[in-house]
Amino acid sequence: MAHENNKICRVFKALSEPKRYRIVTMLANGKMSASEILKHFNVTQPTLSHDMRLLIDAELVNNQRIGKSVMYELNPEMLQNMIDVLTAIQHPDCLLYTSPSPRD
Repeated sequence: MAHENNKICRVFKALSEPKRYRIVTMLANGKMSASEILKHFNVTQPTLSHDMRLLIDAELVNNQRIGKSVMYELNPEMLQNMIDVLTAIQHPDCLLYTSPSPRD
């Protein structure tokens, strides 16, 4: 359970930066190459690579090298995990978090 919580926390942390959130919303329309994404931002390629690495490490985005290009797409499994977490928060009767046992 702690491992799953850490994964979700990494996702929310990655999404807390507006540029990365915007990248995710752009990828909701389908796969995009790094060069296509870069056209929408006034940043360098290394900066974009850093942002994409954070999104990949959070398992929110998958990447695939095709020739010289890298294609990015949303990870549907992580999106479903996020939906499940948010649903559990909205419906507290779903046991997502168990409080620690009281200490002496």
